[in-house]
Amino acid sequence: YDYWKDKAITKNFDVKCTCDCSDADEAISITEFDDEIFCWACGMLPYRTSDSEKLSTYWNQDRLLEKAHILARSKGGDDIPANLFLLCPSCHAESPDTTNPKNFFAWVYYKRKHENCWQTIPRELERAAMMKGISVEEIQSRISALDLDIKKIELLRKKLQERCALHGSSISMSSKMMSMIDILMEDSDLVAGAPD
Repeated sequence: YDYWKDKAITKNFDVKCTCDCSDADEAISITEFDDEIFCWACGMLPYRTSDSEKLSTYWNQDRLLEKAHILARSKGGDDIPANLFLLCPSCHAESPDTTNPKNFFAWVYYKRKHENCWQTIPRELERAAMMKGISVEEIQSRISALDLDIKKIELLRKKLQERCALHGSSISMSSKMMSMIDILMEDSDLVAGAPD
């Protein structure tokens, strides 16, 4: 994290210090939030467990986030910070195994711009609603009524954690979205029981 926290990927798939980037670089910061742990490709927050409050846990347990090699280890990529990137299990499986780092960074850049979690979640939530035979408009209405703040987001994540199980080393998107719909249908305001 310390190595990557001030780095960005440019539109030409170069890695630069954020302080050296100009508007012409159209750069995206690798880590968007101070001390926030998330997949550096899709932006998805990891599944939390009771023992996952420490940064070292996120780095060392496959079910949370994984250290992915930028240059494939099988092709001589080293286990050094400059060659390790924090990814969720889904993105790690999808990421290119390459000998050209620009291929890896092109994939990350595209993922952040076009397939990040904020674009994927609404689409997958709509899909889950159709599977469950629930009106997409009803789900959208309940989400709009939430007026989410950080406490409500944490409560929603806790409720999801209670309902979702690991599928292999990750939680499937269908598990997350089906459970989210159940929560929205049962407790649409997410206020009762919210921490102070």
